[in-house]
Amino acid sequence: MLHTQFVPILERDDDPMDLIGDGEVEKYPADLFPSRALLAFLGEAVGDYAHRRKLPVIDTLDFVGNIYPVYRDCDEAGDFALTMMPVGAPAAVMVTDFLFRHGVAKAIAVGSCGALQDLPAGELLVPAKALRDEGTSYHYLKASRWLDLDAQLREHLVSAVTRAGYRATSAPVWTNDAFYRETLAMIRHRRAEGCAIVDMECSAMAACAALRGAQFAQLFYTADSLADPAGHDVRDWGRGSRGMALDLALSAMSTIPA
Repeated sequence: MLHTQFVPILERDDDPMDLIGDGEVEKYPADLFPSRALLAFLGEAVGDYAHRRKLPVIDTLDFVGNIYPVYRDCDEAGDFALTMMPVGAPAAVMVTDFLFRHGVAKAIAVGSCGALQDLPAGELLVPAKALRDEGTSYHYLKASRWLDLDAQLREHLVSAVTRAGYRATSAPVWTNDAFYRETLAMIRHRRAEGCAIVDMECSAMAACAALRGAQFAQLFYTADSLADPAGHDVRDWGRGSRGMALDLALSAMSTIPA
């Protein structure tokens, strides 16, 4: 059913069928991918890991300008898909929607975030909910301020962090797809709502998972910082934490049943 509004972003069709995805049904089998997937916003760390493990490629997602291989990896629980993710809610959800349509039922994401509070680089967070300040999620679910992340998958992520000797907090994440509109007043407003970190994809991927009947949660590590009103501290964008974050996500994945 189509729901119209004065503001276009709030207009939504709750019919899960669409022309593009439905047109892919004959081309791609429903079980193309394993039931579990690790979605890694970790740049070259993913390719380096796949190369070391000599992982086979299940399929290749060809976007304009970039190609994203989806690898097949395995652990104690069985096979799972692994892919490097593109930045930004629309691109990320193009990947997750495709995966959820073709076999993936449980997905965990891992990647960096911006610190809104005074958090050191490399701080680990597993948010219980995400604030929907992006546009993609509103095409998947009716309008709301927050989206909850899957409690079961969150437990697996938190347990992996704890086993490794770290701690993970559950403070909410502000998902904002306007990178250059993180103004001082808006940052203060989001902090007042309880958000400790900011990212660009989480709430959109959670909405996609909800529409497709999949489970989704995400592990973050703090990279740059927006906590100081005097200015933005890039802190090398968290590059030094990518390997650690991938190891933690892989550890969590090994405890998630297929």
